[in-house]
Amino acid sequence: MAVVLITGADEEFGQETAHRLERAGHTVHRNDAMSALAVDELDVLVNAAGLAPETFEAKVAGLARVLQACLPALERSAAPVVVNVSAPETLTRAAATVVTAQYAKAFPRMRINAAERDAEIVLRLVRDGPTGGYFESA
Repeated sequence: MAVVLITGADEEFGQETAHRLERAGHTVHRNDAMSALAVDELDVLVNAAGLAPETFEAKVAGLARVLQACLPALERSAAPVVVNVSAPETLTRAAATVVTAQYAKAFPRMRINAAERDAEIVLRLVRDGPTGGYFESA
C-alpha cells in the first residue's frame, strides 16, 4: 500500500488518523512539519500544519511550506495524494481551499484536496476522490 506522512497534527487527530490508515494497510509516519524536509519516499501527505495554534498567516504559510517541502518525494510516487487539513475558522478554511486549488492546478498528476479535521474524511480522500476541493462532514 502507500507510504503516508502525517505532519503537524495534534495527538488526538494524528493518532486516530494514523490508526485508521494503518488498518487500511498503509505505512504511516508521524512527524512535525520541519521533518518533512527529510522525506525520501512518500505517496500520501496528510498536511495538518493548518491546525497549528498560531496566527492565520502562520497556519496558511505552514500548509504551503510543508507541501512545497514534500513535492519532490510526492512527484516520484506513482499515485501521489495530498490532504491539507485546516482549522475550522472560516478564514483559515477559505485560505486552505485556495492554496489547495492552486497546487491542484499546478500539479494535475497529484490528487490534492483540503478537509476539515476529521479522520474519516481524510481516509476517504486518501482512498479515492476528485482533486482541488474542500471536504467536510455532512
